[in-house]
Amino acid sequence: MNDPTCFATPRLNQPRRGYRFSADAMALAEFAQAGPSDSVLDLCSGCGVIPILMWHHAPFSYGLGVELDAELAALARSNVAQFHLKNKIQILQTDVRSLDSNDLQVISPFGSSGRFDVLTANPPYWPADSGRLNPNLQKAAARHEISLTLAELLAAARRFLKPGGRFYLCHLESRKSEILENLERADFVIRKIQSVSALSGRLLFEAHLDNRMVKVPI
Repeated sequence: MNDPTCFATPRLNQPRRGYRFSADAMALAEFAQAGPSDSVLDLCSGCGVIPILMWHHAPFSYGLGVELDAELAALARSNVAQFHLKNKIQILQTDVRSLDSNDLQVISPFGSSGRFDVLTANPPYWPADSGRLNPNLQKAAARHEISLTLAELLAAARRFLKPGGRFYLCHLESRKSEILENLERADFVIRKIQSVSALSGRLLFEAHLDNRMVKVPI
């Protein structure tokens, strides 16, 4: 049912016919910065590619991936185990919209404080009413905002980041203005924006949750 997909050094399992990660997830894992003492929360975690690759690049203290789809969450757990990271990365299969920091303190050994130093997200890119929905429900939910809108994602990032925490996001260049407006509304300050060299029309955003920080030119 699952096939191993090879890229760079790691080798991860993902669905044969469902949603499959691409260069944007790998670019985000490279773009995001986490140090040895940092805690990492990855939303829309899919098969766990981003926290696993981040660990591969630079180990962090611990990480938590949140994924709604049961098949993808199971694959993420399998991938974490394959890389012997079960004591460093945990995968939760749940709806982030109904999750809060108090929940994490109860259900996750890696969520003792309920808040994280670093948050990453490679969410659905397209509004639910934009374009044609993929007949494969897993692919549709990964590409269109059926189960998670941009506003809901940023609200979750606001809930789970520590003050001064770093938020790393991959999204569409065509929605840049909307993303910047929503980030500012959610009390984020943009620190860096760059394109994804392997994919046209994609941008990587770094934003910090700290209103005292000075904005940089965009």
